[in-house]
Amino acid sequence: MPTVLIVDGDNAFREQLCTLFDHGSGFDACREAGNGVETLDETERLLPDLAILDFSLPDMSGLQLAQKLKAIKPELPIFMLTTDYSVNIEKKALSCGITAVFSKSDDLETLVANARAVCGIE
Repeated sequence: MPTVLIVDGDNAFREQLCTLFDHGSGFDACREAGNGVETLDETERLLPDLAILDFSLPDMSGLQLAQKLKAIKPELPIFMLTTDYSVNIEKKALSCGITAVFSKSDDLETLVANARAVCGIE
């Protein structure tokens, strides 16, 4: 079963997302990272099947991190979460190789459903 890596500087939000992915979503494991450096270490060690990144991280932007992740694992699907969703942010994200962009204010069940689809979970 697939593994998801959730990257967000907000511990409570990360835990909330991990809870959604741990409860019968079809994912094997949910790993967490609070910044870009932790994410790069976890990605090299774990080789996750999906990464979910916050647009704003403490040590680098989510866009910068996405490019570094693609250098490690080019086929890695990456979802971006943002508090201030805009078409401009989505265009920038997609040009950096990000698979999809979601607003943090949206229903997070939609994020999980899209994650299942991208990872081929029926």
